[in-house]
Amino acid sequence: MAEFSMQDAAFTGFRLVREHPRALIVWAIFALALSMVMSGIFIALLGPAVAALQSAQPGAGADPAKALGLLAKLAPSYVLMVGLALAFHSVLLAAMNRAVLRGGDDRLGFFRLGSDELRQAGLQLLAIVAITGVYLVLVVAVVLVSVASGMAGKAAAGVVVVVSIVAVLCAVVFLAVRFSLASALTFDGGRVNLFGSWTLTRGRFWPLFGTYLLVFALAIVVYMLSLLVIFAATAMVGGGNPMTAMMNPDMTSLAAYFSPTRIVQTVLGAGVSALIWPLMLTPPAAIYRSLVPAATAPTPV
Repeated sequence: MAEFSMQDAAFTGFRLVREHPRALIVWAIFALALSMVMSGIFIALLGPAVAALQSAQPGAGADPAKALGLLAKLAPSYVLMVGLALAFHSVLLAAMNRAVLRGGDDRLGFFRLGSDELRQAGLQLLAIVAITGVYLVLVVAVVLVSVASGMAGKAAAGVVVVVSIVAVLCAVVFLAVRFSLASALTFDGGRVNLFGSWTLTRGRFWPLFGTYLLVFALAIVVYMLSLLVIFAATAMVGGGNPMTAMMNPDMTSLAAYFSPTRIVQTVLGAGVSALIWPLMLTPPAAIYRSLVPAATAPTPV
């Protein structure tokens, strides 16, 4: 049985950045353009309504009916934003798989628009439906168990609820790990294949989980170090609290949103995204390549 190195897989993203520095520049430019476009669309469609909704949060004098009305108005725009995010993520997933499985051609940072990207979109939609279905079943089971345990007393019900929530989270993590190779499998196989990952990952849950845990820890370190750089840069620019500008920006208008502090954060944040993307998204493709050696064969792009 073919296996993989946890350490090698976890550091795939770092190696990719070192071997393809031009791709890193393209990713940073893409991340910046994406952030500017998505922010512009969000503020144009949702900004004033979101600001009004924030002011209508529950509290003294709040009007629940007004808040619900604002949410109803926001719903179509949110659907559009989710669709754009799905399209972006499909292109990104295909690029990261291409970088690992067909690494000979790094023009345009491995970005393309074609059938590979469409298959990634189809895979994500299928995964969302499958995981949402499983999640709803688990939630219903938790509710039924909680109601049944409530009849035995409050203390027993509290313990059962906590245990049930932990069990649901563990189940979600388990499914995410078992289906984690579906993107690479779909890219390499040329067809949407969600459940093939289940076969590939059989008997390998703990090595996979350990790899992803290591990747997550590395990403946290990179992100925290990047925050220090971003906050230092925004402090030099001035213009208010950098944490407020990042976590709670003024979305009433484009001019208010793109303050000097926010612009610096957006530009530097694009560079951070260019580092985080390969770090987080390439290990599954590297693992797949080790488990399916034929996937290492160069394929025309």
